[in-house]
Amino acid sequence: MSERRSGWRAPALWVLVGALGVMLILIYGANTFFGGQDAQAPAAEVTRNASPGIDGVIAIDVPAEQLQSGDCLQGFTGPLENSTVVTCPTAHNAQLIETFTLDDGEFPGAEKILNESEQLCKSVALDPASPLDTGWSYHFSRPSEATWQDGDRMVACFLALNEGSVRVSMLKEDTEAALNT
Repeated sequence: MSERRSGWRAPALWVLVGALGVMLILIYGANTFFGGQDAQAPAAEVTRNASPGIDGVIAIDVPAEQLQSGDCLQGFTGPLENSTVVTCPTAHNAQLIETFTLDDGEFPGAEKILNESEQLCKSVALDPASPLDTGWSYHFSRPSEATWQDGDRMVACFLALNEGSVRVSMLKEDTEAALNT
């Protein structure tokens, strides 16, 4: 008996492995090109505690877009970061003092938006009885050119302590009452 040797199996196996490799590369490339920029799903609505306990916590890990004017914030690190909302008599290091909507139209440029945002934020009437000193800084979020194209016109104004915390609102009582109606 002669031993038969099949020479076609080895090359066929390499062709199959090569074809699978090419397919994987094509699938990866298509996914990266067409599906790599997945839109972020909107954050789930955070439930606010209408009757906070002794700790004063109203809501934890609140996305910036769900904050409301007048919210006092614990652990504030920046205007685009999640925060813990607390009652204002609870120790906090920042407050969302107001939000504004800019006029529609063409994107006016980053510098103009920066200047307008700063003017709007500094126009908010603060409570002169609150402990305002040089330890506070204004922080604000504003539209970029990219978010402007998506319809973003919101300016959010925060007043944040550089160090420490306070247990009062920075807003006048009549302003705070108007925000809560």
